[in-house]
Amino acid sequence: MKRQPRKSFKAFSSLRLIRLALREWNSERHWQAVMALQARGSPQVLDLARGLSASPNWRRRVLGLHIASQLHCGRLHHRRQYALEETQAWLLLGLRDGHDEVVGAAVSGLGHRPHPGALSELVRLSTHPNDLIRWNVATTLGRYSDPAAIEALLQLACDADSDVRNWATFGLGTMHENMDSPAIRDALYRNLHDADPDVQGEALVGLANRSDVRALDHLVKHLDDNCRVYELNAAERLASPLLAAGLRALADRLEREEKNGPNSYWRGNLQTALAACEERGDGRIRRDLEGPTMPPV
Repeated sequence: MKRQPRKSFKAFSSLRLIRLALREWNSERHWQAVMALQARGSPQVLDLARGLSASPNWRRRVLGLHIASQLHCGRLHHRRQYALEETQAWLLLGLRDGHDEVVGAAVSGLGHRPHPGALSELVRLSTHPNDLIRWNVATTLGRYSDPAAIEALLQLACDADSDVRNWATFGLGTMHENMDSPAIRDALYRNLHDADPDVQGEALVGLANRSDVRALDHLVKHLDDNCRVYELNAAERLASPLLAAGLRALADRLEREEKNGPNSYWRGNLQTALAACEERGDGRIRRDLEGPTMPPV
């Protein structure tokens, strides 16, 4: 039987979307309804989100903060944040809520709408016993470049929860790639040997972002048929001629075994990495052979 197309949420009133989000909590349709509400930046939706955020019901407070955190107007490529200062104030209040789910929503929202007044609370919450709150803090601190945020990320990069370590390593390695210190590099190198493969991958890319010779040494040994996009991205960042032979061998094997080869996204990353490493720049070669340079902290 032919499936009927799903009715567009564009025809739903904002109140109907709120009822749907509350009824189908944390489902795919819940998040679709939230996204539809976020795209309706207007006084009406702002008032609805304000009422939800002040509700005695924790789910309503969570929903209000999720709407507030990305409330915008305009089309996809011309979005404008709506009611930024007012929604930031609700999110800051949410950091002190008595329910963990509300705190998590507030932390997440302050990643989308950073506010300097949130930093001390985010650092405090980085040691919260709830794994989900620490994970939200790890994702959010990538938007804060203060030394206190970096110090908290360094601690979260050692967290017992692998998802928290993963996001903290990404925050240090990539979101703060312009920041450098021995402590950051040591944390990334330690996580290059983590038990979780995604933590390893983020650490490798972070070291490559800093032209660290240890990333080059690792790639020389691990550019094989089992390498992932992490390794290819790191090779592209290093752009070292010392990696060109390994990448070329991978590309040649892929060409011979195209039918059973990896997906097109992996292929594209391989070609990009190979092109970067085959562009031999004298200055880059010297950095590869002499080791990384580290800017003053």
